[in-house]
Amino acid sequence: MQKRTRKSLWAFGLLALFAVGVGLYALVVYGNPDHIRESMFVTEKGELPELWYSMLWVHAVSAGLALGIGWVQWIKRLRQRAVNVHRVIGGAYAAGITLAGVTGLYLSYYADGGWIGRTGFAMLSVMWLYTLYRGLQSMIVRRDLQAHGAWMLRNYALTCAAITLRIYMPLAAVLFGLGTNESFVVIAWLAWLPNLLLAERWIRRSRNRNLMRRLQQTRSAMRR
Repeated sequence: MQKRTRKSLWAFGLLALFAVGVGLYALVVYGNPDHIRESMFVTEKGELPELWYSMLWVHAVSAGLALGIGWVQWIKRLRQRAVNVHRVIGGAYAAGITLAGVTGLYLSYYADGGWIGRTGFAMLSVMWLYTLYRGLQSMIVRRDLQAHGAWMLRNYALTCAAITLRIYMPLAAVLFGLGTNESFVVIAWLAWLPNLLLAERWIRRSRNRNLMRRLQQTRSAMRR
C-alpha cells in the first residue's frame, strides 16, 4: 500500500512538473503576439491568414495557463479545505479550455499531417469542449461530485496532449527522421487518445474500489 502511494505521489509530481514546464514554454514562446511569427513552428508553416496568428496566440496562452494550473485541482486537501480556491482555479481553467477548444478547431484546419492529422486535432478540440461541458453540467446542474470529477479527469487528460505532443515530436524526428507533416498523421491522434484511455481506466478502477468499500461497509453493518 505504501509503495503504491509513493508511486502515485511520484507520478503526480512528475505530471505537475511537465504541466508547469510546458505551460511556461507556451507562454514564453507564444505569449507575446508581436514575436509569435518568429517562432520555429510558425516560420515552418509558410504563408497563413492574419487571423491564424491571433488564433494561435489565444490558443497557446489559454491552453498553457489551463495546463499549468489544472493539476492543482487534483490535490484532495485543497478541494476539501479551500473550496473557494478550488472554484476560482476551476473557473479560470474552464475559461482557458473554452478558448483553447474553440481556437483549436480553427487551427486544426491548417494543421500538418493532411486530412488525417487535421481530423485528429479537430477531434481533440471537440472532445475537449464536450468533456468540459459534461464536467460543468454534472457539477452546476446535477450536483454530482463523482461525475464531475470523472469528466474533469477526462478533460485534463486531453489537456495533457500538450505534454505528450512535445514528447512524440522529437522522438519522431530523432528515431525516424520525420517532420511534422509526416509524423502528425499519427501524433495528431496518439497525443490524446492514449491519455483518454488511461483516464477511463483510472475512473473505472476508482469506481470499483468505491463499490468494494461500500460492500464491505454494508457487510460490517449487517454483522452488527
